[in-house]
Amino acid sequence: MYTLLFVDDHPLYREGMRRALTDAMPELRIVLASGTVSALEVLAAEPDIDLCLSDFQLPDGDGLMLLGHVARQHPTVARGLLCGAPDPAMARQATVLGCVACLSKDRDIASLGEALRKLFDGGSVYDVEPAAVMAVVALSDKRKEILRLAAKGLSNKEISALLGISERTVKDHWSYIFEQMGVSNRTEAVSQALRERLL
Repeated sequence: MYTLLFVDDHPLYREGMRRALTDAMPELRIVLASGTVSALEVLAAEPDIDLCLSDFQLPDGDGLMLLGHVARQHPTVARGLLCGAPDPAMARQATVLGCVACLSKDRDIASLGEALRKLFDGGSVYDVEPAAVMAVVALSDKRKEILRLAAKGLSNKEISALLGISERTVKDHWSYIFEQMGVSNRTEAVSQALRERLL
């Protein structure tokens, strides 16, 4: 028996999802919550929850904010999004938070059940590829160090002196970083890396 906490602010959808999934997966127990506060209350009261699956749009925050709280307060609970229109940026943030899923509500009950079984078996399922995260992770240690130093406010000249390379080489590294991260300048690269807690 697995226990799923499903968080969604639409009561009809919430209850319909519980009935449909319970019919499709007799081994599944589903607990419902309508938002961030109620979800955290359920988690505090229910020690046996295996997976928290949340919509992105909630009345008292958003799903990623909730899943961040869950990661800090209940680190043994697996986390994921189930939302209407997941996009690469959302998937990227979910990956950074250590989520195991970013699923679309376009899935039918059968395919959603298959995804849940994979998650309960310890796997992960993303309906949208979090390409930007993978691009940053693929950066070399030196390029990540350039990002870290830039985040501290150092100029290219200061970075080159600290790393013992030419300023031209630093600029060449930036060109590669921009291409990999899909950004156009230092500020965007640093902001994205900080926002995703990659530094």
